[in-house]
Amino acid sequence: MSKTTVKKSLEGFDAAELRQLILDLYAKSKEAKEILDFYAVPDISAKLEEYKKPLLKEVNRYTRHAPRPRIMKIRSLIRKFSILDPGDEAVGELMAFSILELCKVAANATFSDTTNNAINNLFADTLNYLKTRLLLNEYAPRFAKAIREMNDFRYYKNPLKRYLDQTLSSFMKQNRDMI
Repeated sequence: MSKTTVKKSLEGFDAAELRQLILDLYAKSKEAKEILDFYAVPDISAKLEEYKKPLLKEVNRYTRHAPRPRIMKIRSLIRKFSILDPGDEAVGELMAFSILELCKVAANATFSDTTNNAINNLFADTLNYLKTRLLLNEYAPRFAKAIREMNDFRYYKNPLKRYLDQTLSSFMKQNRDMI
């Protein structure tokens, strides 16, 4: 069914039928319940903290004594949070929080090459999101500090540190006039 078909069928409903339909959706769907609860009482800071907990759990996920965050799961949490439409600042804060926490974990541990690439892609997407919403000036110094604080290892440099540093410096060079 398409959106126009649903719209046409909803036009025939009166106010009481629409209310009942919304209450039925509320009772049957977990996602609809969360969205409707947020629209009824839009406490952005509480919802942000609620989403930071599973994100932090995913960032600090270990398998076989090694850090193994699932970046697709982190992206999914960010996407699910943005569906609530809490505002650009809140979504940007959650995206930046995920990158900063990943940098903390990577300060003393190594990730696989595929995880490093996925984190770097998430970082690039975060920078683009923050730039288009004019929030990059707020977060760029925090990113630079977190990247600087990542440790190199005994015989080789931290590959994630190198990737993120290159991404941040090239992004800042390209967008110097906009920032």
